Amino acid sequence: MRCRVSTFAVLYLLCGAAALPAAEVRFDDVIYLDEWKQSPLHLKTLYRTPINSSRDPRSVLAYLAQGEVVEVVGLGETQHYVAARIATGAARGWVDAQALEAPPAGLLAKLRARREKAQAHRELIGRHEVVVTMTRAEVQASFGKPERISRQRTREATQEQWFYIVYKYLPYYTRSYDSNGQLQQVVSYRRESAGHKVITFQNDEVVEIAEEQEENTRPPAAVVVPPARAVN
Repeated sequence: MRCRVSTFAVLYLLCGAAALPAAEVRFDDVIYLDEWKQSPLHLKTLYRTPINSSRDPRSVLAYLAQGEVVEVVGLGETQHYVAARIATGAARGWVDAQALEAPPAGLLAKLRARREKAQAHRELIGRHEVVVTMTRAEVQASFGKPERISRQRTREATQEQWFYIVYKYLPYYTRSYDSNGQLQQVVSYRRESAGHKVITFQNDEVVEIAEEQEENTRPPAAVVVPPARAVN
């Protein structure tokens, strides 16, 4: 089971009167609500249940009374990570999922779908690709800053378009004579602007990807270099 150090939350370990910050470890099989900008979720306990300092059920911090309200920090398959009040103050720990009210219908499935989509987008960003449903932040991570931005209002919403220059490498041929007077051809490639890729956003989500071609794209050029003349 993989875990990671969270940049979203900090636990505080009490040492006398001072509070020492320590990075919170998060697990990849748990969906943390703050990472998905989800509104706070408060659930009641269905019966007296322990809150554990780790996912090990033997690491009991305290017991929560029936009907006590906790704030869910992370949703897991069998255990939820929650914030609660215990005798020693505020605490975070793990509670058996069956001991809490069920989350709103469809919430867990929705968050899982969002996480799977984000993971797929990260793979595309690694290949510098963009697809419909990406966010502005994901497009910028993949393509960088756009050359220009335009906005237009429709009856439904305000759309925003990002323009990126599309380049093509065109061959250029150079013909010259070698020292034996034989004609030879050398090919080189030059990067030329060929148009724009236009990314259209609505409500911070890509809804269309199109390309605008330039009409004045120059054809490949050939240059002939005359044979060198001897200088006496």
